[in-house]
Amino acid sequence: MAGKSKAPTFSGPVVLGIHSNVVGGDHSMRSGHAWITVKEGDKTVYFGLWPDGHPRTVDNKEKTDVRVGLEAGRKAAASRFYRLGKARTQRLNSFLQKRRGWSVTYNCSSWASHLFYQVVGVDVDADDWFSVETPRELGSSIRELENNKKSTTRGSPTSPGEEQASSSLTG
Repeated sequence: MAGKSKAPTFSGPVVLGIHSNVVGGDHSMRSGHAWITVKEGDKTVYFGLWPDGHPRTVDNKEKTDVRVGLEAGRKAAASRFYRLGKARTQRLNSFLQKRRGWSVTYNCSSWASHLFYQVVGVDVDADDWFSVETPRELGSSIRELENNKKSTTRGSPTSPGEEQASSSLTG
């Protein structure tokens, strides 16, 4: 996994969002998509992990499968937002600069969940049946956080320190 991404970098403070366009068991394990957003000032940037073989992408060979902007305009069924200070924004930048490859076992929901754990310290669970991570499980976990914790919006995010690690969701 050599090489780096050409992802934009952020100076902070930023609002980091995690999103899924499906929630729960009414959808198949292959349904949906998960992504993140980063809002800095008036600008929101969308990031998602996409396979090279998807009709919306171009095979980029050895470059990262993290794509910028493909989710713009997508409607999320579940979202959660966190305000990041300078140190966590630097963690975000570092994570986004690393090459990530899509696979069945490391897909859009795996990537979004992993990013959130590494940057925010909150486990937004995406593990579905047989430990396969899915957007439907990620959406359910986001919805559970929104229902059991302080509800969030892009304009009213929570801070990572407001949630204790002991309250993170596990599968």
